[in-house]
Amino acid sequence: MTITKNDYMLTWASLVQAGSHLPAELGQHLQVELGLSLAEQDLLKQLMLGGGEQKLSELSQRIGLSKAGVTKMMDRLQKAGFAKRVPSKTDRRVIMARLTKRGATVLTRSFELLGLWVEANFRQLLDDNQLLALQDALQALLKGQNRRES
Repeated sequence: MTITKNDYMLTWASLVQAGSHLPAELGQHLQVELGLSLAEQDLLKQLMLGGGEQKLSELSQRIGLSKAGVTKMMDRLQKAGFAKRVPSKTDRRVIMARLTKRGATVLTRSFELLGLWVEANFRQLLDDNQLLALQDALQALLKGQNRRES
């Protein structure tokens, strides 16, 4: 079998479409179940990975959102009790975002829901071999991208 330019373009288009459709569907599921968007879940996850507290500017870089976008998101997360703003212990001019106990609880639950959703939806569409092949292919693409960025 010979792979054509058209095959590469179709693969790319499918990846882009899946990368748009699946997160939107998953985000809707999280919103209904927990009142949490996928982007908000990502911000909470970054807080957790950063030891529970980070500068807002660092969060902006980590999640690829403008500082204004992070500020608005923090407003929603603080109102929900999932995160709060606190002054830096080392520089009073700097405001930090801190994961709350309630935020850690909802984050843990979001991981459970994400896992269940992915398993349920992928199992319907992919057999075990297809799933592992997809995983390998995506990991290879990411590994190649990371080498180019280094």
